[in-house]
Amino acid sequence: MPIIHQVRNVTVAFELWEPYVAGLAEEDRTLLTRVRDAMGLAADVSRSDVMLLIPGQAYGICVAVHARPHSMASLYDDAVAGVCYPASERRWLWRTVYQGKRTQRLIDDMPDQRSQVSQQFWPVMGQERPIAAVGVYTNAIERERHRRRDSAFQRALAQFLRMLSQGAIAGSDEIPPFTEQNGIIFVDHAGRYRYLSGQASNAYRRLGYLDDLRGRALKEVGAGDWRIVKQAWNERRCVFSEDTVQERILLRSAIPLFGNPQRWLSEKFFGKLSDDNRYGALLLIKDETESRHKARQLKVKAMLLKEVHHRVKNNLQMLISITSMQARRAQTEEARQLLHDTTNRIMSIAVIHEALSLGEDQILDLRAVIERVISQVQAGVLQPQGQVHIVLAQADPVMLPTAKATVCALVLNELLLNALEHGFDAHTTGRIEVQLADRDGIIELAVSDNGRGLPSQFSLDQESSLGLDIISTLVQEDLRGTFELIPQIGAGTQAIVRFPRYT
Repeated sequence: MPIIHQVRNVTVAFELWEPYVAGLAEEDRTLLTRVRDAMGLAADVSRSDVMLLIPGQAYGICVAVHARPHSMASLYDDAVAGVCYPASERRWLWRTVYQGKRTQRLIDDMPDQRSQVSQQFWPVMGQERPIAAVGVYTNAIERERHRRRDSAFQRALAQFLRMLSQGAIAGSDEIPPFTEQNGIIFVDHAGRYRYLSGQASNAYRRLGYLDDLRGRALKEVGAGDWRIVKQAWNERRCVFSEDTVQERILLRSAIPLFGNPQRWLSEKFFGKLSDDNRYGALLLIKDETESRHKARQLKVKAMLLKEVHHRVKNNLQMLISITSMQARRAQTEEARQLLHDTTNRIMSIAVIHEALSLGEDQILDLRAVIERVISQVQAGVLQPQGQVHIVLAQADPVMLPTAKATVCALVLNELLLNALEHGFDAHTTGRIEVQLADRDGIIELAVSDNGRGLPSQFSLDQESSLGLDIISTLVQEDLRGTFELIPQIGAGTQAIVRFPRYT
């Protein structure tokens, strides 16, 4: 299986690429590398899958590089770099790869394709012979859309692909991916708009240019296009620019096109042909204003939310301090115990507040939440002279949204408080075990103790206490689950909470 390397939307089968390129002359190696580097941009602009085909063993043909477009769905679920097949199965490829002839065909025998696919093959000519071919695979929808475009753009795209096969596109790595939100423009050799896609026309309407720009010179339009296109022509390489035009943020990329002057061009109507063999330019444009505005709004909201969480955290700490201080000053044991319970409930909320600050759509590890609750109960509730130990005996991996994890933390806190209050005296030794299990989508949280156990004639339905009421309400209303208390054989009690993972 070939070793695959992927950069952006380009996948390279190195076990095919490296040995083949190593056997070429230096000029041919450089040429093929330039072709490979520009294939990602070519796939985006042509809205097609672009492949680099090289000779294989026994006159076979192999796909050394596969570029999949960002601008639309690829024809292939997975990159096909590394695939080889006999030339007999693709005779039309043999003419391009081995004879250097450009070929084009419409086929309907591609796997998983219910409609015809257009294939264009451009030979990559080395110093002495053809060394590879660029294949452009376009689905039927995009092919029909392309046929309806202006003929000037069709010829410009063909010239772009011809330059690709010649390794004449430089600086493509500086251009961001071309997506469905981008518009595309063709500028002729004289610096006039010849074609604007729908997305491009909408971008200029937002700038206030409501009339048809086709035929107008770039210099006449104060959007700054002329500066970018002229720079690309002068440097003979792709140019990217981010500018603010009339309070709109524009991302623009200019791809210079060079080649033989077009015979259909008339100096009378289109101006004198340039001396540098200039063909024109493709201008990619994206109005980023709304996206940047939303990003700024999200950033401001994130900062405000961070400040709110910080204040809530401080307020929770203040409440804990106040209730702890009041508990120390309480005159009766009953009041002191109520304040201790209140303090511990606030601490349970604080335990998962940091997780909540990450966002309500975060997924938390319930085991980690349970360990933190146990730790805070041990530190804040158990008496130093006491001998009751709380342990997490067993825990399956359970990931829950923060909302459910919050409820589980509060439920566990109440279960532990209930076990300590009703199962053990202040100086009693004992053990409380916590278990977490995932039983085919039903989460089971169990708290078992070896304390004094349940009183005779105990009934959960008839029992009335704040802790049990809190547990029942949280389990039934928030978790859509069940809660039961079961006497242990010998001594002790087991509390079991069950709820579905997905509700």
